[in-house]
Amino acid sequence: MIRGALLTGALCLPPLVSASPWTFGDPVTVAGDSERPHFHHLDGAGRTHVAASNVEVALVWEDDRSGAPQVYVAVKPHSAASFARTERLSDGAEAYEPAITTIGEGRWLAAWEQDGAVVARVVDAEGLGPVRMLGEKGSRQVALASDDSGRIAALWARQQQGGQLVEAAELGVEQGKVILAAPALPVSPITDHPHQGYPAAAWAADGRLLIAWEDRRAGHTRLFHSWRDRGQPFAPARQLNQHFAPSGNNGQPVGLGSGVMRVSLAVDDRGTARTLWLDKRDAKSGYAVWGAASDDGGRNFGPNQRVQDALGDAVAQWHASVAGGKPGFVATWDDTREEWANPNEPGDVLVSWNSGSGWSDDLLVPGASGEGYQGSPAVTIDPGGDLHLVWIERTDLSSPTRLRYLRGSIDGD
Repeated sequence: MIRGALLTGALCLPPLVSASPWTFGDPVTVAGDSERPHFHHLDGAGRTHVAASNVEVALVWEDDRSGAPQVYVAVKPHSAASFARTERLSDGAEAYEPAITTIGEGRWLAAWEQDGAVVARVVDAEGLGPVRMLGEKGSRQVALASDDSGRIAALWARQQQGGQLVEAAELGVEQGKVILAAPALPVSPITDHPHQGYPAAAWAADGRLLIAWEDRRAGHTRLFHSWRDRGQPFAPARQLNQHFAPSGNNGQPVGLGSGVMRVSLAVDDRGTARTLWLDKRDAKSGYAVWGAASDDGGRNFGPNQRVQDALGDAVAQWHASVAGGKPGFVATWDDTREEWANPNEPGDVLVSWNSGSGWSDDLLVPGASGEGYQGSPAVTIDPGGDLHLVWIERTDLSSPTRLRYLRGSIDGD
C-alpha cells in the first residue's frame, strides 16, 4: 500500500507524495482537546465546511460541547500556528449542518439549520453579524457558493406538500447584515412526489450559477443538475449519474440503477466544472467515488468517471467532496483500505487530484492517516492554489472526537 509519513526532523515521503501538487504541513487540532469529551460532525450539504482567502482560513462544524448540538466557527491567518479565534455561531436550541464561504478578505458568510429553519450570519474581524433567517420553517440542508465579483448563492431543501424541494436565493451583505437580494425560488419545481435534497452549488467563470442535488421523484435516488444565467430561470433539470444496472434478456438495463448520494460541485481556474458523489454501482464493495466533468461551463456533463484507484475497489468510500482552483481539482474521502493490514486503522483520509489528464493514484494524506480513525473530510483550494483540509479524528470508532486541520502548500511556494 502507498503511504506517506512525516518523520521528526526530515520529510520522508514515497514517490507519489512528491508527485502531488502540494507539500503537506503538520496537522493542527482545532477543537476537542478538553476535559469534557464531545463529538464533532462535518455533514453539511456539498461538504463546504472550509473556506480560504489569500490570508486566512475559516472552518465551520457542529459539536455538543454545550450539551446540545450547536454550530461553531474557527478562523486562522495562514501565518498563525493555531486557531486562536473560535466562536459559537448558532443562537437557538439546536443547530446542524453548517456551510461557509468567503466574501472577501477577512469576511465570511456562514449558514446552517437552526430549530427547523435555515439561517445565516456574517463573520468578520469585527465579530459576528446578526442571525438572518433565509428559509422558512421546514428548511434544511443549506449549501453556499460565492465568486470573485461578490455574488453569493444559498440553496436549501424546504418541506413542501408531499415532500421537499430545493430552493435557491441570491444573497447580499449590507453593513454586516445578510439580505436576500432576490426571493428564494424552487430550482426544479415538481408537484408529483417531490423529494429533493442535499444540494451543491458553484459559480461558473462567466457568472452562471451551477447546482446539483439528490432527487427521489422516481422512487429511488438519482442526481440532477441545472444552471441559471443572471436574471434568468433555471434550465430544465438533467440527470447527472448515468443509469447503471444489470442487463436483461433484451440487453437493456433492468432495475432502478445504482444507489447514489451526496453530490458536491466545483469549478477550477480554467472554467472546467466537476461534480463528485458516492455511487454503489459495484454493490459488493459498497459506495465508491464517481464524478463527471463539464467543459462548457456546467451546461452539460460528460460520461461518469470513477475517481478512486483500484486499491480502493475492495472497500467502501465515504464523505467524498471536490474542490477546484489553480492546480485543477482535488477530491477527498475516507475509506478502510489499510484496515486489513492494521486493525487499529479503521479509517483514513485520502486525496486524488486532476490537472486535466485524469485522476491521480490515491494518496493517504500524511497527518490524516494511520492509527485510529480519520474521516469525514472537507477540502478547499485558496486563490494561490494551496489546499486546506479539515477532518474528524478519534482513537477508535466509539471514542470522542477531535477536529483536525492541515494545509498543503502548492509546490513552488
